[in-house]
Amino acid sequence: MKILNKLFILLLFHSASFSENEINLSLNSDSIWRGMTQNNGEPTIGADINFSLENGFSSGAWIESCCSETSSFPTREIGFYAGYEKIFTENLAISFNYIGTNYPNSKIDNYDEIELNFSFYDFEISYFKGLDDFPDYYELSYSYDFLNNSVFFSYGDFDSYKNDNTSNGSNYSFGMDSLVKDFTFSFFYYHFNANGLRDMDDDGVVFSISKKTSF
Repeated sequence: MKILNKLFILLLFHSASFSENEINLSLNSDSIWRGMTQNNGEPTIGADINFSLENGFSSGAWIESCCSETSSFPTREIGFYAGYEKIFTENLAISFNYIGTNYPNSKIDNYDEIELNFSFYDFEISYFKGLDDFPDYYELSYSYDFLNNSVFFSYGDFDSYKNDNTSNGSNYSFGMDSLVKDFTFSFFYYHFNANGLRDMDDDGVVFSISKKTSF
């Protein structure tokens, strides 16, 4: 899908009266995507904006000062999403999103996905259907909230990219978020296991601080 079509979808949602809007700014010690560093251990700055309607529809966009690990070495990532969530009970919901991720000045790293997410109590199961031969991805996550803190764990696995068995891999991470006044402090450990290319195995600890503002 071309950029203009993506912007059209985002603006279509903006034409409605949103019931909940927020902006989030973050400073991160690295950018981690599904267990893999995108910035070679260097700090990044990110921002995202999200719009939600009472009927379950939502949209948003983000930008981050990365990603030196992508094949064309762009200096930032820009993305958008648009989707819908159906809440059945307090502890049961399902959602789907169309997600587009773009790297300026790159044509080979851009990708689109369709996400299907099922949440039950503190567990979530997510399936990302890659478009245009981009690999599918599966993830199981768990989070537990106490006081102003949240501990979390996730495990994810890739399908092969274009039927190349050396291109897939799995990852897990665990960490904690802590809300202090208007700021969220986060840290987590991540590990990526490349099924085919061992030199792509990766692990580390990431710290971040973020601030969310509603409007």
